Amino acid sequence: MLALLIDCIVAALLVRFVPPGWKRLLFGLLGGWLAAIADAALFGGTPLDMLSKMTVGLLVHPLIIAGLVWLFEKLRSRGKRQDESG
Repeated sequence: MLALLIDCIVAALLVRFVPPGWKRLLFGLLGGWLAAIADAALFGGTPLDMLSKMTVGLLVHPLIIAGLVWLFEKLRSRGKRQDESG
């Protein structure tokens, strides 16, 4: 749950403050890794469980952030279009 919260915060910050491009991609990757490490450190249990959880998290959380960035960007552009036409 903590990792998903970190994912949402990182995605919102990326959409708000980082222009599209390779920097957004890099920061999304780093934010996903941060979420995976935080989740594994807090809820891992034994070292083997922590390693297993972190391995999966390192692959999954950057993809979650990428999807959230895409969604937030779509919602942001939709809001701008409605403001211009309204």
